[in-house]
Amino acid sequence: MSDLGKKHDRISHREMKEDVLVTRAFQSLDWVQRNLRTVAIAVGAVVIAALVTMWISKAQAKAEGDANRILAEASANYWQGGYNRTIQLADQVLDGYKTTRAANDARRMKADALFWSGSFDSAATLYQEFLSHERADSPIKAAVQQSLAAALESKRDFAGAAKLYEELAPGAPDRNATADLYMSAARAYRNANQADKAKALYEKVANEYKETTFARDAEVMIGELMAGAAAPAK
Repeated sequence: MSDLGKKHDRISHREMKEDVLVTRAFQSLDWVQRNLRTVAIAVGAVVIAALVTMWISKAQAKAEGDANRILAEASANYWQGGYNRTIQLADQVLDGYKTTRAANDARRMKADALFWSGSFDSAATLYQEFLSHERADSPIKAAVQQSLAAALESKRDFAGAAKLYEELAPGAPDRNATADLYMSAARAYRNANQADKAKALYEKVANEYKETTFARDAEVMIGELMAGAAAPAK
């Protein structure tokens, strides 16, 4: 085949490809024209969905901002000892901003205020609600669990407090904090009339955490428990 023939053949192939593309373009345009109402509705739905999503995001961001401003005031009152005002402001967030992330922080803050106001039962309930809403890897989860244990102990649920203190001990940030939690668990077990469990934990601290500030206290408590066990019944 001559060069001219080859060139003509290449042009023919290109023209065929262009014809196919043009044909498809016209077919697509024809389909859109025939289904204009459907296309318009679909496009409109996408636009509306995008606008609604944007509006919800902005509304949520505004709600979070408003809720956090209220919590900031609640926090300031808490650290100044204004527990009643802290509770009022926390309730304002819980009532008006239920869907925000700040709502769970309001539960914790209200629980803290209730605890220091002496309402241990209500504080324990709110700590439990906070923990049920908080993610498992939350950096403050352990601290709130410790607050819950203190609330349980304060409302005389000694067995529940002891169990929680003991569960928290291995995850404490250092050995001194671990020993402290074991001592708290032992104290609660003793108050729950479970002297054997209390003695086992005091011995654990005395023997395994000798370098901590709690080892000597643990030895003293072991002596008290043994003296109590040796005393004749009246």
